[in-house]
Amino acid sequence: MNDVWLSYLDFRDLESYKKDVFMFKPDFLFHIGAYTSLEYCEENEKEAYRTNTMAVENAVYIANELDIPILYISTAGIFDGKQDTYDDWDMPNPLGVYARSKYMGELFVTRHCRRHLVCRAGWMMGSGPKKDKKFIQK
Repeated sequence: MNDVWLSYLDFRDLESYKKDVFMFKPDFLFHIGAYTSLEYCEENEKEAYRTNTMAVENAVYIANELDIPILYISTAGIFDGKQDTYDDWDMPNPLGVYARSKYMGELFVTRHCRRHLVCRAGWMMGSGPKKDKKFIQK
């Protein structure tokens, strides 16, 4: 359940997403929504790909149409953990549905969006006391 000041937007619905973004007229599009529960993604593979991969196509379409940059939050989880550190030249090897779905979204952004920035986050910083588990609640 969202707090009263938050509105609901299903960014998997292109028309709804486009309407809200066009109405807001942003200078940047931050596409930060995703299913982040590894367990949920493993148990709901189609929903994970629909949300974490395919919905990114909507964001790219909108950003290109408005000629604004997109910030896409990927995950450090695209790497398999066999090294202590990784850099931009290391080849991703995503393990599991969550990591693969986020990496596929990342690839779509980098290949199709004219202006973009991809950030590979480790652990995001909070969502509120009633939302999923994040760093700030730990």
